[in-house]
Amino acid sequence: MTITRFINSVFSSNSFIIEEEGDAILIDVGDWKPLSSFLNSRSLNLKAVFLTHTHYDHIYGIRELMKEYPSVPIYTSPFGKEALAKSNWNFSRYHDDPIEIKSSQIIPLSDNQEIDISNLVKVKIIATPGHDKSCLSYIIGDSLFSGDSYIPNIKVIASFPNSDKQQATHYYNFLQSLSKKYHLYPGHN
Repeated sequence: MTITRFINSVFSSNSFIIEEEGDAILIDVGDWKPLSSFLNSRSLNLKAVFLTHTHYDHIYGIRELMKEYPSVPIYTSPFGKEALAKSNWNFSRYHDDPIEIKSSQIIPLSDNQEIDISNLVKVKIIATPGHDKSCLSYIIGDSLFSGDSYIPNIKVIASFPNSDKQQATHYYNFLQSLSKKYHLYPGHN
């Protein structure tokens, strides 16, 4: 399994492409052009997209992704599916780039659910609300993708309308402990 990190132009958020034997998974959708170029240059078969949460800096390339890959499932939390349809919830309205998407391509996930992407890749879902109600973290192989729920040595921002400070602290501590067993890939830095 190979993981490639992309640093996006909006708030330096991270997107990750995980590849395994010609198949790929995308974690978060920032600057679409370099992500698409990478997938195409390596002839990768994009199998799924996983959103760590639905704040603008982690989703702003989603419309272009959906145009290029109209049948690839996009996974998020139930709240994330709602937030993708509301530009004030996903903060795209405040970036003068309103994103309001309702689509059967967007599939909600549950805590502790496991998704088989291929014979070789399984994704375990961990609900980690706090920073936002939509937050999910993912375990793929020996890697943990924590989004903004855990960024080492950075306090979780929990002052947004759909944040919860107590949950943010709880999941920060939980993911910090869990990160000792896995390679960590946070949403920033």
